[in-house]
This record gives sequence, C-alpha cells and structure tokens, in this order.
Amino acid sequence: MKQMYSIGQRTIKTAIGSGISLLIAEALHLQNYSTAAVVTLLSIQNTKRRSFIVAIQRFVASVIAMLIGWMMFEFLSYTPLTVVIYFLLTIPLLVTLKLQEGIIPSSVIVLQIYVSNNKSISFLFNQVEILAVGILIALIMNTYMPSIEKKMIESQKKIEQNFKMLLLGIALKMKGKDEDSQNDLIDETKMLLQIAKTLAYRQVENSFIKSNLYYINYFEMRERQFEIISNQIIPLLKKVTLNYPHSKIVAEFFEDTGVYLKEKSTGIELLGEFSHMMNDFRKMPLPESRDEFETRASLMMVVYELEKVISLKMEFYSENQTVLEKLN
Repeated sequence: MKQMYSIGQRTIKTAIGSGISLLIAEALHLQNYSTAAVVTLLSIQNTKRRSFIVAIQRFVASVIAMLIGWMMFEFLSYTPLTVVIYFLLTIPLLVTLKLQEGIIPSSVIVLQIYVSNNKSISFLFNQVEILAVGILIALIMNTYMPSIEKKMIESQKKIEQNFKMLLLGIALKMKGKDEDSQNDLIDETKMLLQIAKTLAYRQVENSFIKSNLYYINYFEMRERQFEIISNQIIPLLKKVTLNYPHSKIVAEFFEDTGVYLKEKSTGIELLGEFSHMMNDFRKMPLPESRDEFETRASLMMVVYELEKVISLKMEFYSENQTVLEKLN
C-alpha cells in the first residue's frame, strides 16, 4: 500500500497566500507581478511573532538592496561583473545588519532590475509594491494559527502520570516488590518533555503581546526534576542494599512524593515530611557493618537529591502562584 501524505496547514496557507498575492499584483498591473507570489511563499512562517520579524527584515533588506543595486547599475553598468560586485557588497552588509532573512527576496528584486535594464524611479516603486503585496498577504495568512493549548494540556497530564509512575516504581523496587526496568518510561518521559517544551515556546511565539510563560516554566521545572531523578537518584539506588530499615522509610517517602507532587501542590507538606524523616534517621543506632554504612550514605545522597526535586516544585509554585490559584 502506498503511503498517504497529508497536507499541513502551513502548506495550505502558502498555496492560498501565493495565489492571492499573484491575483492582487496582477490586478494592480505591476510588472513582474509573479514575484509577489514568491515573496509570500518565502514569508510564511510557523509562528505569528516570527512572521512579523521576518516581514520587517525582508522589507528593510530589500529596500536597502534595491537602492544599492540601482546606484551600482546607474553609475557602473548593467553587466554580470556589476552583479558580482553587488553580491560581494550587499550579502556581508545584510548579515552584519542582521537582515539575512532578506537576502533571497532582495536578490530576486534586484536581479529583475538588472534583467529589465530599467533605470526609472517608477520601476523602483513597482518593485517596492511587489514586495509590499507579497509580505502583507503573508502576514495576513499568518494571523491564523490554530491553538495548541489542548495539546500542551494533554502532554502535561501524561507527564504528571509518568512522574507518578516513575516515583512509585522506585518505591516498589526499594521494597523489593518490583524488578521491572523503567528504561521505557524514562525514554518516553524524556521525549514527552522535549515535545511539550517545543509546544510551549511555539505558543509564546504566536502572541504579539506579553505572553503567559506558565507552560514554559512548568515544563522546564519538570525537565529539571526529571534530570535529577534519571541522572542522579536512579544510579545512586543501584548501590543500595534493600534489607535495612532506612530503605523502607525512604521508599515510603518516594511513594508520598509520587502521590502528592502534582501540578497544583505547593510541596511544603513533602518538605515537612522530609525534615521529620531526617530527624528519625538521626535517632537511629549507628551502622553495624560496612555494607550498612555504605547503604546509609547512598540513601542520604538519594534523599537530598529528592529534596532538590521537591524544592524545584516549591519554587515553581511560588513563582506561578497567581496562575495556579486560578486553576484550583
């Protein structure tokens, strides 16, 4: 069976926008009107903010390039050598001015001046109009961006569930009740966090006003927690012998953390439980063997890493309290 290919919304906007630009430029009786469609094709972007930035860069770059090209053709000659000199001058200039997004459309516009051998001011204005039509239609087409908040919320729920499963799985292993590998869960969570962060940044880029950074803050917080769990806690637990009382106590703390470390929780209760657990450890008898000593040392490192995970949640709640209170 042949693979079915879907047409994305960016492709649809590019096709429709290019057609509209072509129609308008032709209706205005502009010379080289097909170039307007090319400019639109180049200017459709994935986000609103990116589209606006690129539009400004391309318009400014093209105007600068046109003036340079027109003066060079006027005072030198309409020859390939002049075109070479033009590119040697304008490309570094546009890159220096951080207008490199405008190199391709400005080159098309200037080469049309070269091919037409037209020195008139009216032809320069014709080229500016072509540019304006192509860019404006691209901006209009980019005003529609489908909401991705639903996808972010779905990713968030799945990440919350995975964190719970990860922490409860660690607790089960510490109690000797489960020997299954969590590698698949770790890989899945890592991938989910990467996708979710991309969606969160895209949402911000689709707004011209000051955006709510809640989802970016949330997914970055979860990413930092995940790095501690996967890179610090899990490797340390491999050094722990499970048949000591300390292991069971820490396992119960992992259980509580998995249950209560949710999006809307403050983390204060867990930090209080951590303090009580540490006080209980201090009251326990000293290790009786080297193995018990090493196990306790590893467990202490584990619980301090878990404290970092909880502290990250507390910081997140403090910094995003207004938003979280609205969610409750």
